[in-house]
Amino acid sequence: MQIKNRNIVTCIILSLVTCGIYSIYWVVCLARESVSVSDPNDSAILEIVLCLFLPFLGFFLAEQKFANGCTAQGIPHKDNSILYLVLGLLGFSIVNYCMMQNDLNQIATC
Repeated sequence: MQIKNRNIVTCIILSLVTCGIYSIYWVVCLARESVSVSDPNDSAILEIVLCLFLPFLGFFLAEQKFANGCTAQGIPHKDNSILYLVLGLLGFSIVNYCMMQNDLNQIATC
């Protein structure tokens, strides 16, 4: 799967304007693209469902797979899965969206 470079500010604005509908699409894209770094054949269904209903756990798992994929491909990346878990539990899932999109944007430009 090809990773798409998205503007984070635009994604946040679209999420607000559409009353969260765009954020659902954004989460699905984030989960698919982050998991595809470690395994292009993984459909990321588990991560998508968890990101939608238990975002702290979904982003935790997606980040672990993303970090493992980066390590396997020799891409420097720090595993932020614990940070995603804590931010999600505190209700700051939008920060998780932005951080993961930033990491994906860095890989998309390589």
